[in-house]
Amino acid sequence: MKKIIFIPAKLPEYKKIKVAAYCRVSTLNRIQRESLEWQMKYYTDMISENPDWIFAGVFYDVGKSGLRIKGRAGLDKMLKKVSRGKIDYILVKSISRLSRDTVDVLKIIRDLRERGINMHFETENLDSIKLENELEITLRSMLAQEESKNTSENIQWGFNVSLKKVKFVVLILLH
Repeated sequence: MKKIIFIPAKLPEYKKIKVAAYCRVSTLNRIQRESLEWQMKYYTDMISENPDWIFAGVFYDVGKSGLRIKGRAGLDKMLKKVSRGKIDYILVKSISRLSRDTVDVLKIIRDLRERGINMHFETENLDSIKLENELEITLRSMLAQEESKNTSENIQWGFNVSLKKVKFVVLILLH
């Protein structure tokens, strides 16, 4: 009779994941400051209360344009922590909070994907780790970039119209 040796299957080792969040607001006005405080509390509570997650921090930037990632200390700090293996998963409210520059968004998510790190965009319910989501992330990022450009142009237009009115009033007063 042949001897049968039973070898039990090895179960994958259960490991909690290190989760962080990223937040950004454009100004320090009261409403945006309150929004930032709310977001930070929301993410801190969400991460801390999940038994499968380890809190890896909430990173944020204030008063920085969404069109540029340069000079965003919070984002830089988070990405450096990722490169040191201290973060496994990142939560972001929306794509536009990460950046309103399509090239920057793609650069960040591709770098994270190469490291096996997922960035979850809550508003859009998209995971950057899934290659099939890249087209939708790209399109939504392009829309955010265009919206930002239009807002900027509208503000500039309003400023120019106001400036013309002031010049007109000054000309009337001088005559």
